[in-house]
Parts: sequence; structure tokens; C-alpha cells
Amino acid sequence: MNVEDMNLADWAAVLLAPVTIAGAVVAALAWRTSVCVRRDQAGAEGKRRHREMRPELRVALDMKWPPDVGLLVVKLVGPRDVERYDRIRVEVRDDGKNRQPGHDVTAEHIRQQVWGPIRLRPGTDGADRDGRVAEQSGQAVTDSWLFTVERTTPPAWYSGGDSGWRRDYADEPLRLRLEVGLGDQSWVEMQEVPQPQGGAYEDGRLEVVDPAT
Repeated sequence: MNVEDMNLADWAAVLLAPVTIAGAVVAALAWRTSVCVRRDQAGAEGKRRHREMRPELRVALDMKWPPDVGLLVVKLVGPRDVERYDRIRVEVRDDGKNRQPGHDVTAEHIRQQVWGPIRLRPGTDGADRDGRVAEQSGQAVTDSWLFTVERTTPPAWYSGGDSGWRRDYADEPLRLRLEVGLGDQSWVEMQEVPQPQGGAYEDGRLEVVDPAT
């Protein structure tokens, strides 16, 4: 079309085209912004809800049963708006010292040893063969998970013997990583539980009792 042949309507269309395009761009940007805002709001709400659903745990340790055998109790005390959680994973953490492989001691040997005063009893209450990790199914709020534990023994290459090993860890706590899951969500808590000095251990809110009673 020649410029001479353009009428008023044609000129209006030409002049309004940039405005139409700009309007479309503004609308697209507004839609994208709205989507981002809704996504951010949903993310913030999900994080808030995740915080509110964090399980409240009380942990106690009792070593009053047969020599060197005891009970670890993880009591689920809240929150009250979550009726039940699906699973728990308990891991005994090492003492935090950096140990390197050496003569006749491999990295695998070091990994298998629980470097601390107490471990989960292997093959009992969902524990693995090293006594480091145990997994159990869910519990309702106000109920407890129970894990049999035992005092650790030194590895074969440890030069101090049983007595030296006991002295090394006499005042050290049981260091735990607790992971509780519900659906595809999970919450992790690190705890250090003091060794009881005799009799039933009580933390002020949880009294350890014989599970058979």
C-alpha cells in the first residue's frame, strides 16, 4: 500500500500498533509478576507451615538394665495439630575428632567404629549392623520410640584397652541426629544426651520407665 493510498483508518492502525504492542507487553509482564508473587506467597506459606509442623521431641537415656545395656527413649510431645508422624531415623554421631587411616587401619575400619560412649544395639529395634543408624515406623503425638542401646567397645587397634576407652568417654554425651518424616517432608534435630549417673534418668519432663511395665 502506498502512502498516498492510505486513509484515516489505515493511519490510525499504524499509529496505534505500538500502543497495542506496548499494552500486550505490559499485560504479559503483569501476568508474570502475578505468577511470581503467587509462587512466592505459596513458598512462604509452605515454609511457615513446615516450621509449625516441626515435631517436638524429648530424649532420655537410661542405662539401668543389664550391664552396659540401656534404653534410648524419643518421646513425641507435639505439635498437637499433627496427629501422627510416619517415620524416624536415629543416627549416632561420632565425637567429632578427625581420624585418618594408618598402618593396618583403613577408612572403612574408622567408619564402622562408633566413636562415642554408646551405640544402638546392632540388629535390635531397627538398628543396622554397626549400631550407628536405626529406623522405625511412625508414632502418634504423646507416644515414644524406644531403642535398645549399649556401651561401645574399642576397636582392636586401640592401645588403651577397655578401661582406657571408658575413661576417654566417661563424661561424653551420646550425640544424635534425629530425623522425623511425614509424607515427603522431614525435620532434622541434633541433640547431645548426657550419660545417666545411675538409676532412671529424668530430664524434668520425661521419666524413663521399663517398657515392659
